[in-house]
Amino acid sequence: MSSPPAPPSGPSLRVVVADNDPDALDLLELDLALEGHDIIGKGRNGSEAISLCRELNPELLVVDLRMPPGPNGVAVVEELKDQPGLAMIIYTNYRDEKLRARAKAVGAAYLLKGDLRTLRAEIAKITRR
Repeated sequence: MSSPPAPPSGPSLRVVVADNDPDALDLLELDLALEGHDIIGKGRNGSEAISLCRELNPELLVVDLRMPPGPNGVAVVEELKDQPGLAMIIYTNYRDEKLRARAKAVGAAYLLKGDLRTLRAEIAKITRR
């Protein structure tokens, strides 16, 4: 019988996640929790993401780009850009260099869904700041 996997190393973050797709939201929550992070809030649209971040003061927001109705992920990170201690990642299926540039301009990463290793690597960079 093999031993259980070792717990993740490195610091954990207090995280809010937001995605209008419940399956994607559950997968994101599960993966981040298995990586040792504390999911303190889950939203289904941009307005909920903003409210949760203002109320719960997370260290990281992982937000989808398109979450109708309401603000999209870029509008969310633009709204929250001045919140102290908040790192932000837009995690999306949409390749759009203009949106990527807008996200980068306010300090948010713009990553494509489907590659959890890239997401984990970006979060690891955040934990080292």
